[in-house]
Amino acid sequence: MESLSNKIQQRLEQHSRQLTEQQQQLDVEMKTTLDNQELFAAAANRILTAIVTPKVEELARHFENATLAAHEPRREHGCFCSFAHSLRFPATVSLSFAMAPGEAQNELKVIYNLEVLPIFMAYRRNDTLQATIDDDERITAWVEDRILEFLDTYLKIETHPLYQKDNLALDPVCGMRIPMNSAPSMIELDSQTIYFCSDHCKEAFLKDK
Repeated sequence: MESLSNKIQQRLEQHSRQLTEQQQQLDVEMKTTLDNQELFAAAANRILTAIVTPKVEELARHFENATLAAHEPRREHGCFCSFAHSLRFPATVSLSFAMAPGEAQNELKVIYNLEVLPIFMAYRRNDTLQATIDDDERITAWVEDRILEFLDTYLKIETHPLYQKDNLALDPVCGMRIPMNSAPSMIELDSQTIYFCSDHCKEAFLKDK
């Protein structure tokens, strides 16, 4: 009959082999994980540098209140643009594109986020594209579509009645409320600025003076 001592020794050797196999498996998994992370980081940086950032920079060039940032603490791989509150656009706006690993090794996600404060209108706040890391054409088209969609949303602030409620003036001729920053016509009278919706209303006003 096999002695207890031998049985204990066998169990210890079996356990040792299991630990060695587990460590070997862990080593393989960690190498794969690190390789995938390196592949993602390289692809994300390339796409940000070659595609996303130049597109956002082109957008920002059209607005004096836009500020571009290369990153933020929450996301290493991203491009972020903020639009400060201004007379023309009385809202604080944040637009970002960020990268995240995809479902497969050769895929990544491009994440679009938009925040407009205060919220007085409906708009798409986020969207995600999953693409292969070398599908530049598809990624470029998607990023451009999101930027143009953002532009349509942002320009609505310029005439939206709730955003512009503190910037509206009353045309004394027709009674129309118009944004002061985009009024087609105005005059200075008795140290006061009078705004008109059109030159016709201004001319009618001046005829009565």
